[in-house]
Amino acid sequence: MTKTSLAHEPRLLLDGELREATGGATYDNRNPATEEVIGVAADAQPADVEVALAAARRAFDETDWSTNLELRLRCLRQMHEALLEHVDELTEIAIAEVGATRMACSTIQVVEPLKFLPYYIDLAETYQWRTDLGSADTLAGPADRWTEAEAIGVVAAITPWNVPTQINLAKIVPALAAGCTVILKAAPDTPWSALALGHVIAEHCDIPPGVINIISSSDNAIGELLTTDPLVDMISFTGSTATGRRIMAAASDNITKVFLELGGKSAMVILDDVEDFGMAAATAAFGTATVCGQGCALSTRVLLPASKYDEGVAAIAAMMAATPPGDPSDGGTMLGPLINEAQRDRVEGYVQAAIDQGARVVCGGKRPADQPVGYFYEPTLIADVTTEMTVAQEEIFGPVLVAIAYDDSGGQASGDDEAVRIANDSIFGLSGHVFGADEERAMAVARRIRTGTMSINGGVWYGADVPFGGYKQSGIGREMGVAGFEEYLETKAYARPGS
Repeated sequence: MTKTSLAHEPRLLLDGELREATGGATYDNRNPATEEVIGVAADAQPADVEVALAAARRAFDETDWSTNLELRLRCLRQMHEALLEHVDELTEIAIAEVGATRMACSTIQVVEPLKFLPYYIDLAETYQWRTDLGSADTLAGPADRWTEAEAIGVVAAITPWNVPTQINLAKIVPALAAGCTVILKAAPDTPWSALALGHVIAEHCDIPPGVINIISSSDNAIGELLTTDPLVDMISFTGSTATGRRIMAAASDNITKVFLELGGKSAMVILDDVEDFGMAAATAAFGTATVCGQGCALSTRVLLPASKYDEGVAAIAAMMAATPPGDPSDGGTMLGPLINEAQRDRVEGYVQAAIDQGARVVCGGKRPADQPVGYFYEPTLIADVTTEMTVAQEEIFGPVLVAIAYDDSGGQASGDDEAVRIANDSIFGLSGHVFGADEERAMAVARRIRTGTMSINGGVWYGADVPFGGYKQSGIGREMGVAGFEEYLETKAYARPGS
């Protein structure tokens, strides 16, 4: 394979071609660590969305993409090979526009998501597309019955800016493997991560024109055009719960299927039998640093037994203080910047609200004095938080943890009950942690918390084969794993006269 440079690809992928936006419209792409404009991206207009919709609809209805499994597998293998060739460039893009650390790019930001491709290639190749239901006596006599799985159709995939390569691939790869056609709409703050995929597909893959279209735009209304158009059969959205509510309402006009992966306010429950808070403290601090706290699945509420509250707060604060923000391009940096000024302002507002409501900042709580440029914010631990406080209920999306005490004075059982009650006192239910010396007890607590993923004593659930999604207002459906693949499928039942 001849490797061609991604060169910070600014063009849209529309109907098989890399194109400028209508009228040559572009918008600036800014580095959150330096605040400098690093280039431009195509600023898609409504006319470009119309082209993408028509192309995706035509490719699904008039080509054999949805039924030609061999073609899909070949194209996905080409895509995987090409992306592996461009890991270094994808990394530099993520550092430049996301503010992702080089360390994070070696895992969740770039390298780990590339494993989605071989996983879904293997899954599509071995999937039971046809299921025999056997014969049955019916009103019309004997009948042979079976089901077949088929692609749902045109998918509008709308993605956020926090881990763009990961979420872009988590949506388009299973959708393409299932036989769908796709319009991927990138987050305005991270266009290059998506447009780079368009470059790779156009240059290295035999994917037919219209099967995958990739657009970037500074205007959020462009995404709204996708969520209301009757040509779209499914909307796959990752982002805020507030936006998810609007998308769900918009989709109701056409009864369009929605997959929603939304906000989180996940709890880390530390049980009273934990003797050393080191592991829990390290997990809390590392999770916060990985994406500067801008992760919906991060555990941002730390629930500590009242009997060991001060000890737990001290351990976590010490670990967080040891992970200062820095230059994301430096291989030793764990914590980079927030995505933009508005997000930093939002985080500052939440911290001030906590202080106003009577909470205490243990560490952080401010911009680093030695970094006057860039959207940096110190890792922050807020203590003496009660469940009714804003920071205990709303998603902050920054490097901020809140510590909440639960009453364990009545013994183990009542303490566990109280911890579970507080953990479930949320409109969200996306993820969480439980730490305990007695694993059976920790598992019992974990099973009572209503959340889509759960880690026990620091175990990592993330992987291409693990379904991810939430309970309650954290979303609908699952991404990744077999469940994530089946989100893009319909089931059709058949019968014919039997013998």
